Parts: sequence; structure tokens; C-alpha cells
Amino acid sequence: MTPSALLLSLFLTQEPDAETVLEYSAAMAEEGAAPAPESFEFTAFEAGRTVYLGVDEGNLRANAAADAAVVQTLMLGTPVKVVKAGTRAKVGEYVNTWYQVAVVDAKAPAGAAPVTGWVFGNTLTPFRIEADLDGDGEMEVATVVMSNEFKARVRVLEPNVKPPRRVSSVDVMVASTVYGGGNGGPVKVKLVPAKQAGVTLLQLDSTPERCGDFVTSYVSYTGSNGKPGVLGKAKLALELGGLMDPPNESTFKVSFQAAAKRALVVRTSVEEEEEGKPRKVTEREVYQWKDGVFAQAKPVAKP
Repeated sequence: MTPSALLLSLFLTQEPDAETVLEYSAAMAEEGAAPAPESFEFTAFEAGRTVYLGVDEGNLRANAAADAAVVQTLMLGTPVKVVKAGTRAKVGEYVNTWYQVAVVDAKAPAGAAPVTGWVFGNTLTPFRIEADLDGDGEMEVATVVMSNEFKARVRVLEPNVKPPRRVSSVDVMVASTVYGGGNGGPVKVKLVPAKQAGVTLLQLDSTPERCGDFVTSYVSYTGSNGKPGVLGKAKLALELGGLMDPPNESTFKVSFQAAAKRALVVRTSVEEEEEGKPRKVTEREVYQWKDGVFAQAKPVAKP
């Protein structure tokens, strides 16, 4: 197997299941007020499930409390197995559940009991992607959690860079589960390999089950100039929004020209006219890759 094929097989095996969803949302509160704690909805992790630490560093605590003794400090991407869920609580600006977890340590001696403790749910994620995101020949680790502003926060870790500056992050929008009246929503994550897009990207899809807005975002990680052991920068490379509110619809389809590092977007809008007949409009957009983002190319003027 060639090195490039090996890398491709590695990050394909790290790709999350297509049905895996992370959600964090709350009902809209009055202007200037925080959402009521009881209005929060979030992904629950069942006992036996393996999830990952999604923040730069997180404390494994002796008890389900923010001031409990620290058992161990965990690094971003560390796998843990859920032992049991605790009680719902508010920690800082987050509302979530405490979980008792066992640290998954592949280097532990055979038969050794795993280290266990408690972590708060907002630090955990089902999404951990290991891939050479910046083309430097080394594998980075990417995770996704929800921020306290109800956005999806993508973090990328350079394992061979010394702390504290070895993680770059960027926030992207998610679509509300309550059309026009909510905060946050669901997100799915998958890897777009360089063979397909010309550069390696993380694709985040936020599509609530109900009618309403939806959004697809592409995140890049560049800036190391191919030098291993150098922290790059995570960027929002491209963000596309749509609407499903029959009979009004606004959808898009993305395709890539890998060799040219271009993204082609075909937008289709359907609107109901006064006569009750739908009006369909199709538009095409071209985005060119530059400095970690896809910038929309200006249309060529016709003579």
C-alpha cells in the first residue's frame, strides 16, 4: 500500500458514522435574558458508548461537581467509555449531564483497571477525526463540541507541538431546531479528502428534522506550509445556507474541482407566486481556494 493510500485508509476508518449527531439547543428567551435551564436539549450518551474529550484539556474529577478533586487531566481527543450518566446540572453557562467515564488507554498494562472519574457533558463529543489535515505528513486530531453561544466549535490539535499553543479552533453556525425561535441545533460531521476537494476539509451539516433553515459549513486547517510540528489555523472555508419551508425552498448542491481547487455551487430556489404557481430559479456560483478559504469568484463579463 502506498503512503497516500495508507493515509486515506487511516482517516476513512476515523470518520464518524453517518447517523451520528451532536445537538445542543435551548428555547429563545426574552431579550437580554438567558435561556431557562429546563429548556435545554442536548445529546445524551448511553452507558458503554465510547466518546471523546472535545476541549483543549479537561479535568477528570472524583465526583460529579465542578469543584471536586481532579483525578487526571485529559487531552483533546482522549477516548473515554461512559460508565453511567449522572444528574442534569448547570456549570457556568452550560446545561448538561455529568458522566462517570473510564479512560481508554491503549498503552495501559494488560489487566490494569482503567482510570475512572466524572466529566461534564459539554466537554464530550462523538466526533474525533484523525487525518493529515494540512498536508504536512503528520496526523492531526479534530473534534467538535457546542459552544456556549450555540455554535459548533471545531478544534484541531497538533500532537507534536508543545502546549499550551497546540490547538486551533473556529466556530460555525448551526440551524435552529425551532424555526425562527430557538438557539442551537444538531450537527453532523464528516471528512472531505483532498482527493475530492483539492484540500482536506471537515464538512459540518446542520439540518433540523422540521421545516426551517439548514446550513453546511466546510472547515479547513492550513498555515503550516507543509512543515511538520507547526500549528496551523482552522478557518471557516465555506458556509452555505438554505431553507425548507414548503412551498418555498432554497437548496444547494456542492461539487469540487480538485485539481483547480474550486468549489462549484448550484443553488435552486422555488417560490410560490401570487397565482399559486411555483417559480423556480437556478443560479451557479464558483468559489476559488485561497489562503484557507473558498472565495466567490467574480463572474466573467460577457462582451
